[in-house]
Amino acid sequence: MRLLAALFLFAFPGLAADLSGKWDVTASPAGKAPMNLDAVLKQVGTDLSGTVNSMIGSGPVKNAVLRSPDLTFQFMLGKYLFDVKAVAGGDEIKGTFTGPRNMQGTFLARRAMMAAAAAAAKSTGPAEGVEVGKLGEAEYRIDIPKNYNGSLVVYCHGYSATPDKFDKSKEPAGLMKELLALGYAVAQSGYSAGGWAVKEGMEDTEALRKFFISKYGKPKRTFVTGHSMGGTITLALAETQPEAYDAALQMCGPIGPTQTMFQKRLFDTLVVYDYYFPDIIGTPVAIAEDLSLEQEFLERIEKEAMNFPNHLAAFQKWSGLQSETEVARVVAFYALIQKELMTRAGGNAFDNRNTLYQGSPDDGLLNRGVKRYTADPKAVEYLRKYYTPKADLKMPVLSLHTVYDPLVPAWQANAYGDMLQLNGGDAYYVQRFVSRSGHCKFTPTETIHAFQDLVTWKEQGKRPEAGEQK
Repeated sequence: MRLLAALFLFAFPGLAADLSGKWDVTASPAGKAPMNLDAVLKQVGTDLSGTVNSMIGSGPVKNAVLRSPDLTFQFMLGKYLFDVKAVAGGDEIKGTFTGPRNMQGTFLARRAMMAAAAAAAKSTGPAEGVEVGKLGEAEYRIDIPKNYNGSLVVYCHGYSATPDKFDKSKEPAGLMKELLALGYAVAQSGYSAGGWAVKEGMEDTEALRKFFISKYGKPKRTFVTGHSMGGTITLALAETQPEAYDAALQMCGPIGPTQTMFQKRLFDTLVVYDYYFPDIIGTPVAIAEDLSLEQEFLERIEKEAMNFPNHLAAFQKWSGLQSETEVARVVAFYALIQKELMTRAGGNAFDNRNTLYQGSPDDGLLNRGVKRYTADPKAVEYLRKYYTPKADLKMPVLSLHTVYDPLVPAWQANAYGDMLQLNGGDAYYVQRFVSRSGHCKFTPTETIHAFQDLVTWKEQGKRPEAGEQK
């Protein structure tokens, strides 16, 4: 991967400013540590040439096209060709690159005189403020408080139909406000994709953490936290990047064995719903095209359920859902996730041929009547990778859940603890509950107290007690 450092030769876009001179570059290949190199550029009118110097050699800038503020060019290192796209602003250039073997990443270049100033800023710590920008296709926001304590909290957001955007003028609220008040810097990625973007969330959040280090220096401590799908991403990062984070606060995310959690809750709910209310959402492996979370569609599902009160009562008894409104919302959301997973994974990841359904008024009728499906191996593999917990922790993880969560039942968080015990111990895992109904229904006070307990665990070795979170 050292070769991709070469691509960082990124010449500054912009006819408005002369790009001639020396540039100090930080290249960040996806999934790898940032790399430092430099480029010496010469601009004459719209012609740009130069040389990029890396730890493995040097190579020329080729085929540069300047259209202020955009710049594209190629760089050859040995037999390897790299393509670069960049945007210039002031004395910085930000861009992305692609190379051989699907190599790709982001870069940041500063004029050599600016790099020295940036290094001086690192030595005294970053200045207070808000930074928004874009890394690859993912927008990000970084907040640094006036009383910065030298530590960073990386936040992973939950499910959103589209990638999150950030408004620099919007004041932080809730957990972000509480963390900043305690002196922590907070970094958030909007992810490069919407939907069940666990893959993108893992990659984009890690890229943002590395970007923070490259610009502001390595934090004293780095914590990761998130809600719902962001809880899954939080645990995934804790398990796969143990050298990058000091501790993790996972909140209301599906973290049990993924095949079990999604099969038992999401897929089986759709299967049983389709038995009692056939074709309302299509089928569990062919979701209706008009499915949505819009109020009109939800009201249609709710009305259909109320038209068949006996079926509704039977489904609620089996699922544990508490009202027709909750049934509509949960079923529609699960169907949307299943539809997305089939697109992302290339097929259905669930097999219920051997499933024995229990808990209905007549389990015999239910098991004779439900449709049976086979799983696509490539879809199973995708779900394993994004993300099936390994239950192998190297850092403290505190998990927080409500006692009744219609979307992500608390039993699946308990299941993760069971996995840890089967793997040889749960010394790094504590499960806590909040006595409340609803998905992720925690107050800022409850959340910040959980976070403070996590910090104490990491810094003082005082393991929090399991039980109710106050």
